[in-house]
Amino acid sequence: MGLAACLNAPGGLNAAQACERAALKLEGVREKALAAITDCLDDIAHVCAQGPPGPELRRELHRLSCSVAGLGGMFGRDALSKAAYCFCRLLDATESAWDAAAVGVHVGAMRLLLAPDNLAEAAQRELVDGLGKVRERAARAR
Repeated sequence: MGLAACLNAPGGLNAAQACERAALKLEGVREKALAAITDCLDDIAHVCAQGPPGPELRRELHRLSCSVAGLGGMFGRDALSKAAYCFCRLLDATESAWDAAAVGVHVGAMRLLLAPDNLAEAAQRELVDGLGKVRERAARAR
């Protein structure tokens, strides 16, 4: 039996009810998720403050950034999610080098975007676009 059939079975939930229930469940874990994002950003900052990371720490930075991207997307922090993805791309683009300034810009931007009420949507988009330019400059410089 397909999903549509299950959702529309007698006594079952319709799609709108299922979405409403899922949204309520997500809302129930919002604070924990935002705390997890904060923890990931703190861990990223801690690793980055130690200087150029080796391969294992770069993988850890990727893992932490992917967590930020995923959780950010799930909880309405789309610009944060994009910034975290951009950080992953920066790590890839500068694999043989370390650009502390570019890393610092990305980490600072992610911290700003964690609280989206601090920036208008247009400013959030500009910030994410700017991160792409920072990444491109860092990649050319290596």
